[in-house]
Amino acid sequence: MTRTPTRRQYLTASAVAGVAAIAGCGGDSNEDEGPDENETDDEPVENVNYSDPEGELAFVDPQDGAEVSNPVGIEMEVENFELQPVGEDTTPENGAGHLHVIVDEGCVEPEYVIPLEDGFYHLSDGELETELELEPGEHDLCAQAGDAQHNAYDMTDEISITVTEGDGGESGNESADGNGNESDGESNSSDE
Repeated sequence: MTRTPTRRQYLTASAVAGVAAIAGCGGDSNEDEGPDENETDDEPVENVNYSDPEGELAFVDPQDGAEVSNPVGIEMEVENFELQPVGEDTTPENGAGHLHVIVDEGCVEPEYVIPLEDGFYHLSDGELETELELEPGEHDLCAQAGDAQHNAYDMTDEISITVTEGDGGESGNESADGNGNESDGESNSSDE
């Protein structure tokens, strides 16, 4: 039986190949250009339990199988998890962090960084609600908790929804900032 690579495996392999190609184009420069803005000097976090967290996370609205219209109101709830806004202190704490809504990308493996790119919405102010503008059609949503460095917890909930054109569906709750963007104003939504 032949296994077809998943989209995540394909994208990961493509990213690794791209990084390797870029690294090979660096030349023989010995200059220290300083740390990359996405690099961290942090050691692996030993006191954080990513694979078996005590907390629970669930979608409240919309419900699995719902038909909704834009803007899609998202509301989540957590238990035994401390919501914290992303700030200057990026030291991960066990059982604390912020939430993410991942659209059509699947949940991220525990301990891996939740990307800052299209399809990954970071609720960086520690909020439980947001609104998303999604293309009409079926979408798979993953709610996932992450720490202060955006490392994924195995604390997720997954639902499928259908976004209808016009006013045909239910509208969800309003968000604090109305767009699912990073708290610093950077957008990582797929509709911009």
